[in-house]
Amino acid sequence: MLSQCALGLVNSWAGSGLLSSIESTDRRDNILRVITYHRVDLPCEHPHLYPGVHSATPEQFATQLDQLQACCHIVSLDDVLDALEGRRRLPPKSVLITFDDAYQNFEAAWHHLKSRNLPVVLFVPTSFPDHPERTFWWDRVHWAIQSTPQTQITLDGQTLSLDGLNQKNQAVRQIAAKVKELPHREAMPWIDAICEELQEDVRPNRVLTWQRLRELSEEGVAMGAHTHTHPLMNQITLEEAYDEAVRSREKLQKHLGQEIRTFCYPAGGVSDEVAAMLKEIGYAAAFTTQRGVNDIDACDAMRLHRINVGARTSTNVMRMQFLSYARGLKATRQPA
Repeated sequence: MLSQCALGLVNSWAGSGLLSSIESTDRRDNILRVITYHRVDLPCEHPHLYPGVHSATPEQFATQLDQLQACCHIVSLDDVLDALEGRRRLPPKSVLITFDDAYQNFEAAWHHLKSRNLPVVLFVPTSFPDHPERTFWWDRVHWAIQSTPQTQITLDGQTLSLDGLNQKNQAVRQIAAKVKELPHREAMPWIDAICEELQEDVRPNRVLTWQRLRELSEEGVAMGAHTHTHPLMNQITLEEAYDEAVRSREKLQKHLGQEIRTFCYPAGGVSDEVAAMLKEIGYAAAFTTQRGVNDIDACDAMRLHRINVGARTSTNVMRMQFLSYARGLKATRQPA
């Protein structure tokens, strides 16, 4: 109840005014906020897609952009790389907008970004474009459970009820948690077995094609690597992680005809060894899912923090997180 009351206050007119007042006192430069979106669409139109990665409706996204423009400075990937490499400093209240997974419904978001001339970064898992038969495991599990005629499933010796929406959603969450604990080479066959048991109703993936990715790149969308097959980089061997990082970059460079310098860890899976490897092979920056903001003067460019946007994340909630995380950073002297 308290959290709901607090959320209501943050989203109120008074809360917006309070945020604006606090924001006006933060004049530090070179502090970067990175926000993460996955899907911008109407969930009712795609019930086979996992709702846990739904970020906003197109209408909500447009409102968020307008409000962010009013209180923040939205920067490009080139701006961020220049700042990380010491060629410039970012202005106060800098925000970078990123999208993971290259879902086809990025088109709805791009419509609103392009009309406002706003920059964005799209991270692409390169084995999925032009391969509709390759589907993200979370979408497969979600739809297999939602559409199965079965009323229960056995998971690690435990029988889970699928008799009702709440029970099905709980089963999806338990399977997702287990996947993130397993080595990738074990997790994917396990998912295959679960989906087969549930008599999976196979649907094609909803990932952008290479042709459309080329067009978006030409229209101004910055692209970054998101591995080749989308494993957690800390749940595979270092040799496999190297292959994922190199193959994804090479694929993007071949199809887009441009240098790729940034990487995004699927589900934030990173280790010290993987981060060091990415730097060694020439990536200039890599993005995690760890919540927080980044002090460009002191951050690890291979572990940049981001703030995820979920279906219930309002612009005021984003702004509150920008402030709460930024307050923990050591203030830096402003340039003369």
